Amino acid sequence: MTAEKPVLATPGLKFDPHALASEQLQHVYRDRNSGLYTTLLGGLLQAMLIGWGTKFVFGAAWYGWLATASFWHWWIGRPVHARTATPLAGIPLHVAAAAVAGIGWGGAALMLPHMALSAQAAVLVVMVIAVNTALPRLVIFMPLFYAFAAGVFLPVVLVLPFLAPSAQGLTAVVLIASTLMLGLTARNVRAVLVRILLKQVSFEQVSWEDRLTGLGNRRRFDEALDAAWQHALQLGVPLSLMILDVDYFKKFNDTYGHTAGDDCLRKVATALAGCVKRAGDTVARYGGEEFAAVLFHAPMADARQMGENMCKAVRAMDIKHEQSTHRWVTISVGGATIMPKVGMSMQAFVETADAALYLAKESGRNRVEWKMVA
Repeated sequence: MTAEKPVLATPGLKFDPHALASEQLQHVYRDRNSGLYTTLLGGLLQAMLIGWGTKFVFGAAWYGWLATASFWHWWIGRPVHARTATPLAGIPLHVAAAAVAGIGWGGAALMLPHMALSAQAAVLVVMVIAVNTALPRLVIFMPLFYAFAAGVFLPVVLVLPFLAPSAQGLTAVVLIASTLMLGLTARNVRAVLVRILLKQVSFEQVSWEDRLTGLGNRRRFDEALDAAWQHALQLGVPLSLMILDVDYFKKFNDTYGHTAGDDCLRKVATALAGCVKRAGDTVARYGGEEFAAVLFHAPMADARQMGENMCKAVRAMDIKHEQSTHRWVTISVGGATIMPKVGMSMQAFVETADAALYLAKESGRNRVEWKMVA
């Protein structure tokens, strides 16, 4: 995907193009219900025109195809409308759905060779209106708009050789004028919408970011855990959670000062982030000297190994801590793994990981303790 120029992004923000892509799809499907109703009402008018120009049975058949194609596009947008993050690999499905929805309208062109010139003109005008109506929603994500527009107009191009010479001229003029108009309008509308979404995504990222460490903050953690819980529940896969605490951090602050303490937290955050490499995982600052990691589709053995790796990574930074029994800055890790089921409590899951952290600290710190939630 082509990177957008972050003209309104906050300076210093690590802009995530995936976040922009997800927000663009959110915009596409934000008014999907009204878009479906508009399509069905406009399609009813088109079906009547087709019936007037040919036979009403043809108009009814075409309307059934339009409704089916449009409903599939509407159905594909359900998880996006519910603010479920869309993987980049899933975008081609949305593009295909937009193309099919466009072909729903474009299928009307197959009736043009059997119509009088006046009926042909009326059908073409309705098709152009359909594309213009979809433009404000789809143009924010250009692959979807191009797919939809191609689905509408390519069937018209294919039937051109089968039209009477007078109808060919009319159709060609409509196609050229529509293409130029839509191209210019799409560019201008998209520029405005992208600027708005860039600003919105930037503000959301700022509100999710812990300024000291650059990791996600507590809000980011809460949203990541909730989303991972829902996905794991839906797919029937394990979910793991780690809560991590910097050992004897208050003593570190008292001995070396708060500036050194802040620097220590930044280094620990860097070490933790370096251990989390999967796209579906999240590491965040939980509060104070505590951090947390949400590991989607991670069985206990794999998640616990990541916790061990985090302990080693922090210790390997060789941050001196004379007031610690280990003489260096270390962390304690409490983890829990669950197979979420309906009726289970996400809060109890967090409390289980917190209890494992308490056990790790009571057992000497600089270690990992884990609990499996049945």
